[in-house]
Amino acid sequence: MRPEKALALGDDPEKVPDVAQVLVWFPNGERKGRRFESNTLYDCVDSLGVLETEEYSLITNFSRTVYGRDKESMSLKDAGLHPQASLFIEIH
Repeated sequence: MRPEKALALGDDPEKVPDVAQVLVWFPNGERKGRRFESNTLYDCVDSLGVLETEEYSLITNFSRTVYGRDKESMSLKDAGLHPQASLFIEIH
């Protein structure tokens, strides 16, 4: 499923107003960043192919917000993560 998501997202889009820059911090200390159009929160992280589980939540640090699977269809813009965001992953 993850390679399919990565293919569906394609290459990093150009830096234009509708594109968000997202930096994701993984539990192992690794971080990955890229630009996304108005994709959903979980598609962005799943496309990076780092996690071996789909049981996780996305968290912003300031102000602390938890985006659980109940928010997985929410777009980056709707989540208030546009034009730039840092997300932390919490494994369940």
